[in-house]
Amino acid sequence: MNTLTAKLIAKELHQYRWMMAGATAAGLAALPMAASSKTGFHIAFIVWVTAVIALAVMLAIYGVGNERKERARLFVLSLPLSPRDYVRIKVLGLFACFFGPWLALSLGAATLILVAPDVPDGLLPYTVLMCVYLLLNFALVLCAALHIASEGAMGGVIIVTNMSVSLFLSALGHVPDIGTHMQAAEPVWNTAFWLILALELGATALALTLPLLVAARRRDFL
Repeated sequence: MNTLTAKLIAKELHQYRWMMAGATAAGLAALPMAASSKTGFHIAFIVWVTAVIALAVMLAIYGVGNERKERARLFVLSLPLSPRDYVRIKVLGLFACFFGPWLALSLGAATLILVAPDVPDGLLPYTVLMCVYLLLNFALVLCAALHIASEGAMGGVIIVTNMSVSLFLSALGHVPDIGTHMQAAEPVWNTAFWLILALELGATALALTLPLLVAARRRDFL
């Protein structure tokens, strides 16, 4: 990684630091409520998931959409960067902005499950798959933002990806090898878990790689 690339990635982290801090604080602040009661658990879950999803959407909108509106391409053309270089920097920079809060919130959720006496440890595999799916969800939104210039189409992508989170969590709970162990005293790491995890990680890698193969080849990449 050369100096210019490192500086531009650092710029992304600095520019969105308050957004990252806000989402992390909101999600972590909600977690203790999950151990208070059944109602508290549902409220905490909604706040936690909303914080992660909102951060993903805002990073894509402000990190890509707003730069496209503000004709950031004129600034890019003044730098010794190719379109592929710039797209790579946007992917790495915005992914770094999301990954830090996502990791903190994921570890917070996992810790809660392990330390809270009223929350069964069997929820841990389900939670891990949920967290990785939220990472995939961000990768899909970012990939779409780098390929789609239309605000209307991008709004449709955000609606569909947000809806897919609820559909995925519901479907995941109905997978026999996952759902039947959610109330167990100990987490069960079976073949179904590892297969779903591998598919999620593979899809995430593909979504993050696709802009380098497609968007970076366009002359109007922003």
